[in-house]
Amino acid sequence: MRKIWILFLILFLTGCQQIDEEALKAEIKNEVLEEIQSQTIDFNDHLKSISILAKNCSVALEITMPGDVSSIGSGVIYSKENNDYYILTNEHVIRYYLTLEVYLPNEDLYIAASVVKSDATVDLAILKISTIEPLSVCSIEPVTYEVGELVLSVGSPIGLEYCNTVTLGIISRIEVDLIQHDAAINPGNSGGPLFNMEGQIIGINSSRLNTTYSGNTVVSVEGIGFSIPLEIIIAFIAS
Repeated sequence: MRKIWILFLILFLTGCQQIDEEALKAEIKNEVLEEIQSQTIDFNDHLKSISILAKNCSVALEITMPGDVSSIGSGVIYSKENNDYYILTNEHVIRYYLTLEVYLPNEDLYIAASVVKSDATVDLAILKISTIEPLSVCSIEPVTYEVGELVLSVGSPIGLEYCNTVTLGIISRIEVDLIQHDAAINPGNSGGPLFNMEGQIIGINSSRLNTTYSGNTVVSVEGIGFSIPLEIIIAFIAS
């Protein structure tokens, strides 16, 4: 970008002197395109780095419930004590569980999990697993976030076949008890983390709106997902 300003300065200083304006315009255009390309490459590299970080600490949950019913959910490892790892997820994901296993995609490993605590009011739960395998942890700390920021969602939509799927979106709306965003989430994504572009957790995905009514007609809805905000998460962990 500095070269572009130098070119403009040359144009200003030369005044009415004879210069090849077309050549100068072409050079300025090329400089602008190179700058845009450089910034795009930088952003793509940054996005890849954040995606890797987010995937490394995200897990899938496999739950069996009464009636021989099974389901899939998501979670994020946020804390470690010795060989114990603590995972945050939604309460509704594990509400009726009989057995509960955490699937670690990077290790291709299943580990039985126990419920440390849960709260249906805020729809959050903490699980614990024990392993000597070194696992990645994404700590949860206070950070600020605003409407319009880019976010990454990680989860296991539909089933384990798609575990640790990463989707990109923006924060669409913020309320006291929710973050609305348009990063794609589907059944199985519940309990998965929502990251900002600094690789910090700002929410836990909990639901999406996929249909609504227009009069008496059911219509499809796209791009409306909801996450539990960071402030509620921190209060729940500390309680």
